[in-house]
Amino acid sequence: MPSVTCDEHEVRFMQSGNTLNAESIRSVLPEELIRWKVVYHATTDSTQSRALELFRRDGQGGILIITDAQTAGRGRLSNRWIAPIGDALTFSLILLSGHAPGHLPLITFAAALSVCDAMRKMLSLDPDVKWPNDVLLSGRKVCGILTETVRDAAGNHGVVVGIGVNVNQRRSAFLGDLKDTATSLFIELGHGVDRLSMLGEIMRSFEENYFLYQKGEVQEIIRRWKNYSSMLGRRVSLMTSEGEISGSVLDLEDSGALVLRLDTGHTRSFFGSRCRYL
Repeated sequence: MPSVTCDEHEVRFMQSGNTLNAESIRSVLPEELIRWKVVYHATTDSTQSRALELFRRDGQGGILIITDAQTAGRGRLSNRWIAPIGDALTFSLILLSGHAPGHLPLITFAAALSVCDAMRKMLSLDPDVKWPNDVLLSGRKVCGILTETVRDAAGNHGVVVGIGVNVNQRRSAFLGDLKDTATSLFIELGHGVDRLSMLGEIMRSFEENYFLYQKGEVQEIIRRWKNYSSMLGRRVSLMTSEGEISGSVLDLEDSGALVLRLDTGHTRSFFGSRCRYL
């Protein structure tokens, strides 16, 4: 039997177990809490944009929109997130709004927990959550989450949760500032990861964490988030409407607000600001 080089192994991997389609996606989804409807695009500009459009038109929840290649994905604060074919997991979940908009940060936390649970269970990795919406490995971003509210024509409220995980990107895929701030599962592990299996693990964990959200188990979500985070006690800088504010992280409130002891000595809580470590 002829020998197989590492590069040949990766090509075979990309052509087989790493291929997504609607049928294979349905086969790995849990059904205990939500019977997910799958909308698959081989290529799209943004799963988040497609999800928002779909809810505005139909007003239905329990939908997973996923793509193999995303050309104009949207992150927080209008950041763009591009995913070449076969390299990333990019999907959006359409949910019916079960709580007031003030609880939305908890859905973001539930999604982040689900990604962390999947990485730990499937790959024995030690991820770290960074407020408000990132998952890190080795101090670099491996996953971003975007949660948005939306209304249909009848005025019904929905929530769209966009999740992007860097799975099989090589270091050469990250250009500019991303060279120093981003990573992928491939980079951390040194081998390719089956995106379908990873999706299944994330979704199984999401059902568990989303169930906590639906039951109003706020403190349990916050406790789990803190267990995955190294932020407490660290100095950070937040970009707020008042400008850049620096301080040390004291706590995370049940509302999802980050509590800082500012350099001025005062203590304040913040929502949804851009955050960087100092």
